[in-house]
Amino acid sequence: MGWTPTNEVPDGAASGTSPAARDGAADAGRSSAQHLRRIGVKVAATIAVLVLCAVLAGAATWSNLNATATNPSNAFTAGTVQIGSNSGTSAILSLSNAKPGAVSTGCIKVTYTGTLSANVKLYGAGAGSGLNQYLTLVVTRGTFSGSPAAGSCTGFSADSTNYISQGAGVIYNGTLSAWPASASTALADPTAASPAAWTTGTTHGYQFQVTLGSNAAGQGLTGSETFTFEADNT
Repeated sequence: MGWTPTNEVPDGAASGTSPAARDGAADAGRSSAQHLRRIGVKVAATIAVLVLCAVLAGAATWSNLNATATNPSNAFTAGTVQIGSNSGTSAILSLSNAKPGAVSTGCIKVTYTGTLSANVKLYGAGAGSGLNQYLTLVVTRGTFSGSPAAGSCTGFSADSTNYISQGAGVIYNGTLSAWPASASTALADPTAASPAAWTTGTTHGYQFQVTLGSNAAGQGLTGSETFTFEADNT
């Protein structure tokens, strides 16, 4: 009996890969798959945590306790500046066919009813053919002991203050033509130191007196004057 030699190649050699190599590749594949699964689990866990945080944040927003305090019924009104006199629309002075030395005297009681403190100014527009320059006007500030009729000086007493060194209570002594014609040049009440502050209910009396001068140039001329009291909030 004879033996015929043969050359057998192991299965690993036939495939070109040794069993050890094949086992290593398999292990590597399994490790990679496991790594991917771990990453997937981590991502899923992260997403779940983020979703949970969002839910908790929303729940915290809507479950927040709160309280309020109110201050109702706030109201606003504007103050007023109002002044009036007892003369109405009636003139308090009058000279008709007058001769030199003729005098006309009249008084006004002025009351302030505004709610804001104010200063009072006196002025007025004159008119006529030129007689105002020959009329001397004296204005005296004072008080009334009662409620006089329009133009009446009954109960009038001059202030004791010598405001412009022209006598007790006198605030103007000059020609009627020089009387301030506008608010911008008005006479402050009174003229001593600083203007008086008028408040609600303040009342003062004013005596106006005009005297016709003896200048012959005044013959036949006419004149007129409007006396204005203006209150300005300070």
